[in-house]
Amino acid sequence: MNFKKTIIFAAVLCFLLLISYLIESPLKNSKKQEQPLFISGFDKAAAAVIAIKSKDKGEVQLQKKPEGWIVVTGQKTYQADKAPINNLLDTVGKIKIETIASKNPKKYKELEVDQDKGVEVRIEDGAKKTLAHFYVGKSGPDLFSTYLRMADAEQVVLASGMLKMAFDRELKDWRNKTIFAFNQQDITDYQVKGDKELHLQKGEKDTWEVVAPEKFSPKKETVEDCLKTVSSLNAADFVEGPLKDFQLDQPAQEILVTMKGGATRTLLIGKEKNAFQRFVKTPDADTIYVLENYNLEKLAPPLDKFKQVDPGKDKKQDPGQPVMQQETKIDKQGAAKDQNATNPPSKAQSKKKKSRKNR
Repeated sequence: MNFKKTIIFAAVLCFLLLISYLIESPLKNSKKQEQPLFISGFDKAAAAVIAIKSKDKGEVQLQKKPEGWIVVTGQKTYQADKAPINNLLDTVGKIKIETIASKNPKKYKELEVDQDKGVEVRIEDGAKKTLAHFYVGKSGPDLFSTYLRMADAEQVVLASGMLKMAFDRELKDWRNKTIFAFNQQDITDYQVKGDKELHLQKGEKDTWEVVAPEKFSPKKETVEDCLKTVSSLNAADFVEGPLKDFQLDQPAQEILVTMKGGATRTLLIGKEKNAFQRFVKTPDADTIYVLENYNLEKLAPPLDKFKQVDPGKDKKQDPGQPVMQQETKIDKQGAAKDQNATNPPSKAQSKKKKSRKNR
């Protein structure tokens, strides 16, 4: 009997081991099968030139110089924003292939990986050796993947991620939008000249004072917001043309920032582009920026915003007057009731009331 139980126990154990193997085996294989990289061994640090060609956004070339990256389009050169460039290079090194989508060249146009519809990306090192050359196509069926094709390959792959936005950008998105970038604590003097005037000076113990058009101690929060904005000021867009077209030949306002050691930064304020933006520039450069009005409101706020609120002043005194009058009326009515209670009606008055009721 014990022998029979042992046989049954052994059979059950073997069955459980078999089930465990069948379940764990695919999991182990799936862990081993990682998605291959689209470009293996890509060296981000070696990239020196990035050429991008897009039907919608045009052609740009990003070049690494000793002083930083620049953007070249046609005959014009601009300082580049390193953030989107770093994002592009990081993306290239991390692209992973989900599956092979097609090997049929007739599918290139449909998947937008041909020369006409695809975004062509070529990356070279300092010796002009090609590190990567490929086409970025349309989004995959789940919108969280992208079709790609190496320029010298027939197969089209489906890669993980929404990749097109890292490569297909407008010129303004590659350009450096920084107007000012300096240490806020280095500011010692701040002036707004023109149709609005304001003069702030840093005094002893790093306390700020308004010295014009009035003299008073300003609200710390308003001063902080003003100085923080000017020390890290970024544009929304760029425009080109004669200065008079933007009223920058005769600016409506001028902001002058003085730093420790006497260095200065100046911002010229032109006319409005629309209800939300304004044209600005610095005197030492030809670049004309478009600045959001909410930034300008922080740079040149009304004088009242700097003034401390007097807690003893009741600003709602006038609106409260009708309430006080109403309370006076109620008090008078209450006093009349009290007077009637203390002075009961005379007998003659009672007789008159009775005769009225009989009528």
